[in-house]
Amino acid sequence: VSACQGKMKIEGLTGDTCIVYGESDYAFYAILYYANTWKDSMLDSFKASCEKFEEKAPEVKDATTVELTDTVRWINASYAILTELNGWDYNRFAGLPANDTSRQIEIASLEEWWDVTDRASAEETLDWILTEGHRTQFAEDMEDLKAMGMGDASDKTAFIKENLTVQSDDEAAMFVNWYAAYEEFGDNAIAGWDYCRALNLMSFYYLAGYYTEEEALNGSLAIAQQVQPMFDSWDALVDSYMIGYEYWAEESSAERRAIYEDLQSRKDNPYTVDFKTSLEKTW
Repeated sequence: VSACQGKMKIEGLTGDTCIVYGESDYAFYAILYYANTWKDSMLDSFKASCEKFEEKAPEVKDATTVELTDTVRWINASYAILTELNGWDYNRFAGLPANDTSRQIEIASLEEWWDVTDRASAEETLDWILTEGHRTQFAEDMEDLKAMGMGDASDKTAFIKENLTVQSDDEAAMFVNWYAAYEEFGDNAIAGWDYCRALNLMSFYYLAGYYTEEEALNGSLAIAQQVQPMFDSWDALVDSYMIGYEYWAEESSAERRAIYEDLQSRKDNPYTVDFKTSLEKTW
């Protein structure tokens, strides 16, 4: 912003004037105050008016530019279940057009569900889920069950009901399934849950405006390349995701599994992209 005072002739009359020039990402502005006779009170009034000026920038309908390549489709598929639960579009990066509306939605959602309020807290949360996540506590809990004798129990459901406070046979069965997954996959038993959520967070950070589109895509690619070798199919990744969901939510994953099966039956099935597709930067 710059300002100047001087004389101006308008329709044959010469008077005193003050002009303020401004430039934004959207427009150039010139605000002019003209008077036949200048008084200090006029300048004060003009300054006060300029201070109240607010620009209403044109709404961006969609700032997303990335094309739907196989790599982007793979990233989208990793969290397509939640995208569908939200009623968003799993065939576009981040699920929503990137604009002022989605930005406000995601800012509020990230604060409510993740305590993320800015870029610093976004990066802190991402670092936690990538280095620790729920899989760390899950492994500790399964080790506790192992120390209690779970591995040697012939009837593991009965063992759970005798040694833990569970409300139903279904809840006991979840513990049995968790322990079986831990015996087979060890510390990575629910890695699918953590890494799929990390990929989802990258898209949320983009919509909220904490990351640029390229930053979110670059971060997503790095996470995808890390998790892909851990599993051999979408089913295997989703199984890990479901066990992690049950552990976190302390409830059945039946609803989410039904969504996964429904998505696979659709013409625009997001899981048609080969799980082992070569993940590379395409933007």
